[in-house]
Amino acid sequence: MFSSDIYIKGKHASWLKFLSEKTEKNDKSEKVAGVFKRDIDVYLTAAIVGLNYGLRRDADNNTDKAKIHIDTVHKEQNNLTFVFRIVMLVDNSTSLSADEKIERAFRKPDTPENMDLFNSYVRGGIEWLYEQFSEGATTKDDYLAKIYQIVDSYNSELIV
Repeated sequence: MFSSDIYIKGKHASWLKFLSEKTEKNDKSEKVAGVFKRDIDVYLTAAIVGLNYGLRRDADNNTDKAKIHIDTVHKEQNNLTFVFRIVMLVDNSTSLSADEKIERAFRKPDTPENMDLFNSYVRGGIEWLYEQFSEGATTKDDYLAKIYQIVDSYNSELIV
């Protein structure tokens, strides 16, 4: 599990690049929000956002591609595994029992179906994050205000 490069394709790749500060460093002409330091940070956060809001999206196979290199994947292995297991345990899109969810998360995680499910939440989260940061923000201060607004709103949802 998570033993090779991670590829995101199509519009989700474009949106991941928009959200990542790494894009801005590599291509000064590209319009980016740069609210996350690295692509892997977008990927991990998007999985949790997608799960939290129940957002799953199918892969888009347009031409754009984003690649999270294996060296970064290895460095973040513990975080990737942790988030993956949370998604597998909390997901209610199937009628699995608690024991079956535990099996899916810990004993047999490395199946194409599990990775497809996980990545569908990642794509849903990327889409949600992109929508939040692409509307009404153009400067670093605007993006910072959006971050504050999102965190404050999320915090309010948890307290209620």
